[in-house]
Amino acid sequence: SSRAPRGRDEEERLLAIGGVGMIGDAASWMLATLKRSLGATTVALLWLEDDGERVKLKEVATDADDITETPRLPTAGILGAVVRDRQPLLCAATKPGKLPYYESGRAGVALVAVPLIEHGHLRGILAADRDAPFTEADRDLLADASAQVLRVVQSEQVFRAVERAKYEHERFYQATAMLGRALTVEQVIETAFDATAAIVDYDAAVIALYDKPKARHKIAAVRVRPGGEGIVDPAQLTDLEFKDNAGLASMVVKNRHYLPAGGEPREVTAPIYTRKVKIEDARSLLVLPLLAADEPVGTLTLVARAEKRFGKDVREMLAVIANQVAIALENGFLYRKMETMATTDGLTGLTNHRTFQQKFAEMLERAARHNHRVALLLCDVDFFKKVNDNYGHPVGDEVLRRVARVLQEVPRKIDIPARYGGEEFAVLLDNVDLAQAKQVAERIRIEISKVVVESDKGPLSVTESIGVTVFPDDGRDRATLIERADLALYHAKHTGRNRVVTWTESQAEKTKKAS
Repeated sequence: SSRAPRGRDEEERLLAIGGVGMIGDAASWMLATLKRSLGATTVALLWLEDDGERVKLKEVATDADDITETPRLPTAGILGAVVRDRQPLLCAATKPGKLPYYESGRAGVALVAVPLIEHGHLRGILAADRDAPFTEADRDLLADASAQVLRVVQSEQVFRAVERAKYEHERFYQATAMLGRALTVEQVIETAFDATAAIVDYDAAVIALYDKPKARHKIAAVRVRPGGEGIVDPAQLTDLEFKDNAGLASMVVKNRHYLPAGGEPREVTAPIYTRKVKIEDARSLLVLPLLAADEPVGTLTLVARAEKRFGKDVREMLAVIANQVAIALENGFLYRKMETMATTDGLTGLTNHRTFQQKFAEMLERAARHNHRVALLLCDVDFFKKVNDNYGHPVGDEVLRRVARVLQEVPRKIDIPARYGGEEFAVLLDNVDLAQAKQVAERIRIEISKVVVESDKGPLSVTESIGVTVFPDDGRDRATLIERADLALYHAKHTGRNRVVTWTESQAEKTKKAS
């Protein structure tokens, strides 16, 4: 027998519960990403109870196996200081029993914790711990993330509050749920277009991002829906940049309110972006501000050929969706920042060692599948210890940054330069043979030899030695290729420095010397 259709109340209840679940997933993802970015053992979201004496472990991302199952935890001890002072906390080593979310208390670990404050009221604590001490940059990252975590929790609370909202707003909930699933800026933008289409039929939509310090707008994406062709020219809009002006987008950002008031283009004579941008045959127009914490992050422009497409009720729902888009964009920017921190060396901006190893494995697998070569260059700054000893670590850091800049500029975009560790760098060259790899290595060596770093003790010249291996000629696995590139590099170091030496050449030179 067929199942009876669900009633309106049941549909509303399931919609709201689904939304809460997706927001819960967003909180879990955010804590997991923070844990990875900070190299933490545990990142915990603790929510303050009404009595202010206890906290609830609301969400946790951890590698530990002794997280407490106690539902409510006391705010005494080190976390009590955050509750009392409402200030971020950095602790190099906790005392026994002072971390309540561990059964064991976990003595001697480093802790960073920030308060979650909403409208002047303390709502909870976002905490992270690990063996190594945290830095002020780690604290600042956690503080930045705390605002986004708070918004996720607020969204969860809102969804619970509107569990019995009217059935005719079902599409509105669906649109919001779509945005809850988006993680990256690119996903948010595409989802914003989809979510808006769930609310209203438009012919074209444009998202522009706003750079407040520079007072500049940049078109990030354009979507023209089937049947809307010709209303805007995507080629004319894509990547368009313009400064604050008398256009609608600038006025919307300035006033933090959508325009035109009635949603019809005949109400305004000002251009939307610049006078060069034409909108053809539009009878409905709406430019919405994207506001996160009342700060503009951009605009969402909707255009339709049909009249009165953006009525009052639709405008109000779209205004809420636009705010959700703005919050999702802020989360996307944070996601991008945390992804960058997790994969990038902080000093040089190059791929870090862990990500290099991962990319190397992927590149070798692809090369084996398609039967082509991959080259590895291992590079080491000559006499770097003397640079640090004689000129100081700030000058040494500048040398590493300048070398990194050369490694970013000389290879192709598909190649991967990385900081291997200390003064060692690595470059992965995709689909090149030994002669091509050596040619690139020589170009790198020559460009680095042109680097001059100014210091209090006068100009400092830099040179680098480079060892080269090629898959599959010099080895068929990552460990062998790295080991042999390192031996070639060692040979370059011990035969004059400022040289490029391949594994094959190093073996030939050793054989010749031995004979």
